[in-house]
Amino acid sequence: MKKFFILLLAMCTLTINVNAQKKEKKPKKEKTEKTYEWTWDGTLSGNETVDNYLITIDTLWNKIQDYSELMDSYDFHQDTITINDQHYIVAYMTTDEGSLVTRATCNWQLVSSISNGALIALQAVNAGAMGINATAALPSLGLKALSYGKYLKGAPNIISLASKEIKEVTGLQKANARTWKSLKNGALSEEELVQLNYFDEKALKNMKRCVYIKEIPNTDPSYDTIVEHQKQKSDEQIKEEAEQIAQTLSSAIITPEDNSKALDDITDEALAKEL
Repeated sequence: MKKFFILLLAMCTLTINVNAQKKEKKPKKEKTEKTYEWTWDGTLSGNETVDNYLITIDTLWNKIQDYSELMDSYDFHQDTITINDQHYIVAYMTTDEGSLVTRATCNWQLVSSISNGALIALQAVNAGAMGINATAALPSLGLKALSYGKYLKGAPNIISLASKEIKEVTGLQKANARTWKSLKNGALSEEELVQLNYFDEKALKNMKRCVYIKEIPNTDPSYDTIVEHQKQKSDEQIKEEAEQIAQTLSSAIITPEDNSKALDDITDEALAKEL
């Protein structure tokens, strides 16, 4: 009898342990953002209202792809360098391959991203207005309503994507535009760059078309932060960083300009309208 109670107690203990193990929660997997893909192949339903909506969404989808690819092709850089104890901001744009992009091309991109984004936003609004009528017309398709209904159901994702892409791209481009403008007003002239006696002829030639360099005055809000940051480095590190940037500007290849995608200058008034 005693053995029976011992065995029973062991079984209960084992059961409690097993149940405890079952109640342990598994670590949650990190959620990954789902990206919607528009898969309509262009086959029309035969209903004009539904088809016009699908064509509008399809056009919007393609424009979003073109817009994103175009505006993501350049990277904006702001480097801090110190030459003869004076701090400077060096601003320029490059392609993914590291080639310099001319300021004329950058100017076009800044304006184009905003104006094209506005057009896409208007198209997204119009597409949203068409969705109600398209959904109401769906039952008229009979058995085809199921297959076309999935596209109508997914269409709002494209409209939302348009808003998201425009916000991200124009937000970045507007920030870049403001920085370009602030650097342009007060950037070192060609003569002042030569007087620094720091950049070789090739670098100066590239900088003339592609780069703004501006002295950071002690009245600048970021001046103390920059000084403190530079103090954390040795004199040798500061020298190496400046030399590396000078070498980068000297050895960089300039991407050829597309005349249809280049603006030599943007007036303050025109830029103010865009921003």
